[in-house]
Amino acid sequence: MALMQHSPGKIFLTEQRGRLATAAFRRYCTFRFGDYVDEHKAPFGRLLALNEETLVGGQAVALPTAEAVCVLVLPLLGAVRAGTSLVEAKAVEVGEIWVAAVPAGGFLHLGNLYEADLVCCLHLWLAVAPGAGPAGSRTQAFEASSLANQLRELLPGAPGVPGRISLGRFAGRTEATYVLRQPGAGFFAFVLAGAFEVAGRLLHASDGLALWDVPAVEAEALSNDALLLVLELDAFA
Repeated sequence: MALMQHSPGKIFLTEQRGRLATAAFRRYCTFRFGDYVDEHKAPFGRLLALNEETLVGGQAVALPTAEAVCVLVLPLLGAVRAGTSLVEAKAVEVGEIWVAAVPAGGFLHLGNLYEADLVCCLHLWLAVAPGAGPAGSRTQAFEASSLANQLRELLPGAPGVPGRISLGRFAGRTEATYVLRQPGAGFFAFVLAGAFEVAGRLLHASDGLALWDVPAVEAEALSNDALLLVLELDAFA
């Protein structure tokens, strides 16, 4: 990767994530969330929460929303039941992403469909105006092969989603450049596996990086089968 001047940003290290756990779940929080309160882990623009949730067999959680949000659920292990109510909750598999709007005072329901096995997912919460966000819920599938050595947008053209989410799996020393589409948009990268250099910063698994005032961002994988999640967050109107 060519030498470049550091753009303004902030690293969120995996060992500094908040941890919430009960007999039913274990949750790691990149930003303050629920009972995890930390003045140094404020939301980044529209990105209110980025949580890694592990659910014990047969267990479920109901997460309240204090404000209107667009929620994205990305399974990492097993099938996760996701919905804005227990009645309409549906199974979301690895290789799929689920998105829905949840109003203020609503709930995100997550459940484990298996009795004996753990499941794990990411759930990301993006701020939206009341009544905005996607209509209903949507599940979008993607092929693992389509992620090879490129950042693939997972919800292209999805109405109501206040940003873009992309995922890529890279071989070691493979480079990629993400060009932001909107002036003033925020950029957030989260490493799912392996290690990367992103905008001159070294990131390991479960590290995050927020950047602002950048037109484009360069990333280089430093290990094989390295997985990188990228969010471009629309600026507030």
